[in-house]
Amino acid sequence: MERNLETTDRTLRMTAGVFLILGGLLLVILCYLQILEAWWFIVAGSLAILGIGGVLSAATGKCMMRKVIGH
Repeated sequence: MERNLETTDRTLRMTAGVFLILGGLLLVILCYLQILEAWWFIVAGSLAILGIGGVLSAATGKCMMRKVIGH
């Protein structure tokens, strides 16, 4: 598989992905402690999924959107 991300792009995606995962976990904890309402679980799940996608994209070095946007 051909990598199409530079090292700086990979570092940025990895960092952003980790912070998104941590933000999602923080929201899950706050929902579990009933500090936030239950519908925040949807936001927490979305953040976690986006974070995992960013980390996986950085790990493989491949941007799946490049073909879609034409770069």
